[in-house]
Amino acid sequence: MTTRRVFLSAIVGLAGLIGAYQPASAADDLLKMPWDKVVEAAKAEGQATFYAWWGEEFWRTAAKDFEAKYGIKVDVVTGDRTATIGKVVSEAPSAEGTIDALLIGGVELKSLLDAKALYGPLVGVIPGSDKLDPALSKVQEGYATNGYLVPVYRNQTGFVYDPEKVPNPPQTWAEFTAWLDANPAQFAFNDPSKGGSGQAFVQAAIVNILGDRDKYAGDTEMKQEKVADWGKVWEWFNANEDKFTITASNNDSIDRVNQGEVLMAAAWDDDTAVSLSKGTLFKRAKLYVPELGMPGGGDSLGIPANAKHKAAAMLFIAYLIEPEVQKQLNATIGSYLARTDVSGENALIPEDQRQKNGRPWLPGAYKGYFIQQFVAEVLQK
Repeated sequence: MTTRRVFLSAIVGLAGLIGAYQPASAADDLLKMPWDKVVEAAKAEGQATFYAWWGEEFWRTAAKDFEAKYGIKVDVVTGDRTATIGKVVSEAPSAEGTIDALLIGGVELKSLLDAKALYGPLVGVIPGSDKLDPALSKVQEGYATNGYLVPVYRNQTGFVYDPEKVPNPPQTWAEFTAWLDANPAQFAFNDPSKGGSGQAFVQAAIVNILGDRDKYAGDTEMKQEKVADWGKVWEWFNANEDKFTITASNNDSIDRVNQGEVLMAAAWDDDTAVSLSKGTLFKRAKLYVPELGMPGGGDSLGIPANAKHKAAAMLFIAYLIEPEVQKQLNATIGSYLARTDVSGENALIPEDQRQKNGRPWLPGAYKGYFIQQFVAEVLQK
């Protein structure tokens, strides 16, 4: 081999190495390049790994359909939410992580934001992201997400009830407490350490008993002076302990309504929709958001900053927020669409009621604290 041929071979090999290695600037270019170029890059990557903690049936079906459309294989891993987010945070210092995209929700979100473990911003870059719920596109779990998280579905808590036995369900806090007095042990909510609908009711109690629901907004850390009077809430729960039925899970609360053990319970809209569709909740059951207010929000999709297959992850997220896929999500797992320009069949709560009586979650630090305090001051007393 001549010197010239050796030199040319070396150049070709070096070019191959450069093409295989993507420094941070190359990854950043994905956020700036035309979308058709992102699609090309995604097809070149050919694969992605997606983590979720529930809804496995939908994610696996979506991944299969996505592969049929783009030829990109998505491995779906279903595991514990806290562990998954912890995995992303622990891998953040590494040059390359093992997760390409993930479903994100819960009080653990703050740890992702604090670790700067997310890639983006994605909102405004991914097609269709401008059609998503504007509030959830900016704030989740009380924290500003700055466009790094793409909403994938909305959810809302409310009260599920038997309309034959509760023809005029209570609306205000005063009406609700009067109803409790007249119907002891006929209202259920789950242990807040075991599910979000129980957390929603505890939050509703805090803001209705103490007032000033907006004083916690925007706090990234819990301020002790703002929780100094929460003891009054735990006193209220303990004084009325015979008027509640505390259940083991979100679904357990719905099951108690279905079995006629209770007349009304705190519940998620998606859990209720799935129970109705599967026949595990009687068809006449209704769900509403009372005027006293119940929190809601939704979950989102994100990409770790050190994801190996960023382009494929971006394309998969774009696919998951397409109108028809959003409708499929609503039909499969009952969660309400994150898009505001289309509607799904499983809309148990009218949009105007959702907007009027739905409340944002308290920031995660406060949410984590009231879960801990409820267990210590109410359940363990």
